[in-house]
Amino acid sequence: MPVVVQRSFLIERGSAAEFERLSREGIWPYMEARGCKILGLFANMHGGPSDELVLLTAYDSMTHWESTRLDLAPPAGSPPELLELQQKAAKAGRERNKLTRVTSTRVLRLITDWVDLQVHKG
Repeated sequence: MPVVVQRSFLIERGSAAEFERLSREGIWPYMEARGCKILGLFANMHGGPSDELVLLTAYDSMTHWESTRLDLAPPAGSPPELLELQQKAAKAGRERNKLTRVTSTRVLRLITDWVDLQVHKG
């Protein structure tokens, strides 16, 4: 069953562009190579200024989400290119963590089953 993970980040003021770059260049290529779908990184548009960013990412299942944590090695037998992407993602994740004051995660179950999240086991 596909899931969408909503991860909120309270980041250091003025670091949104670097946070996005680290995500886009370092983390997301690995996640998408593993079958995830980055739905977007969002900033507050209404309700006042905020240092919060919200990331939405779709996964094939809870198990898929759990298996793609940056501190875990890719599945045994993965090609060298995937191992390189994981190492780059882990490094970018550590840099992104330095910009993050607080983070929280919600795992959402899709109830509109006709929506194709374009995820696959990876």
